Amino acid sequence: MNQQNNQPVRRSRRLATIIPASHWVSIGYSEDDAQRMELLQNDMKRYCDGDDAKIDLRRRSGAILPHHDMMLPLWQKLFKSLSTRATFEDFRIAAISMPESVLDIMLPSLQSTNNLTKMSIRNANLGNEGLLRLADFIKENSSLEQLVLGYETINDLSVAASFSDALKNHATLKNLMLNKCGLNNISILEEILEGCRGMEGLGIVKDGFGSEGVALIADFIRSNESIETLLLTNNGISDNDTLVLASALMQCSTNLIRLDLQNNNITEEGEKVLLKALYDPTSMDAIAESNHTCKPYTYDTSKSSIVAKRSQTEVLRINGKITSMTNQQKIRKKVVLALCGVDGELFDLSHFNDLPLQLMPRVLELIQEHSSSRKKRSTVRPTS
Repeated sequence: MNQQNNQPVRRSRRLATIIPASHWVSIGYSEDDAQRMELLQNDMKRYCDGDDAKIDLRRRSGAILPHHDMMLPLWQKLFKSLSTRATFEDFRIAAISMPESVLDIMLPSLQSTNNLTKMSIRNANLGNEGLLRLADFIKENSSLEQLVLGYETINDLSVAASFSDALKNHATLKNLMLNKCGLNNISILEEILEGCRGMEGLGIVKDGFGSEGVALIADFIRSNESIETLLLTNNGISDNDTLVLASALMQCSTNLIRLDLQNNNITEEGEKVLLKALYDPTSMDAIAESNHTCKPYTYDTSKSSIVAKRSQTEVLRINGKITSMTNQQKIRKKVVLALCGVDGELFDLSHFNDLPLQLMPRVLELIQEHSSSRKKRSTVRPTS
């Protein structure tokens, strides 16, 4: 089904109601797209008549729904309604073609609202011109806090530069998710990352940016002091790449709390490399110089059965206590963990060689507390 942008807009009483699927079939839409077009109108009418805080126009099946200029008055009515609504905070659209004619209605209306905090555009066939319009909207917006952009390929460096400029030092936008947006192009990725240095949460998903991209990400981790959550799922990251990421975790001065590496090509060997960045028990100095804030995951943390099988979950627990423990307290716990060894027994007593004698009672007390805690946890741990 080709887009019908060139057909004249029908001026009829039908625009005040729902244009039925049969009409869309009669002008060349497939049966499936005709049904989806009718459902879209029903959604639009419901949102016009309601007072919803979240507007969700995502079509969850099928290809991108083609646009027809006959829909322009309906788009205009919807966005006019939203522009005056104090409760409107969240706008989501997916698998619906949004040509420039619709964006020219949508973006100024959304710009006039003061409460829009979340926006998600996925698979809307924006193209370069649409992305430039979106970049202009972001740059001028003063309320947006979270943006999701999916399946919208950024393949032009000037577009990437405009988008990066819009993101840079944005007053309110702190969380950005980019899902399959063409960031396997290293020049594009570098440009976008430059604009994300003020972000607290960033996701780059399904872009397969390779080892060269991982090196850029590692530099981003080292130099970005605001980033707290970084999602890098489905990017083909390998065990060799974890060496680069682990080095960044050791050198960074950021507040990075969570590094999500699910669904990559990372094996147990890569996990060990990442863990060593958090906990290197080879010496007291190595423990002190480890990363004490980040929790890197290569597995689904929502499934307790998977989490239970992972080694050194205690290290992740220690790193995860962001607000309740200082770094000095975390270092002490990791020292005790090293002294207790894997099986709860002391090992390598040479660690005590340079320890001031007056501290020995406290160290032994901590070891005893830690061993008791491990014993209690082992008695309640599920056997499955």
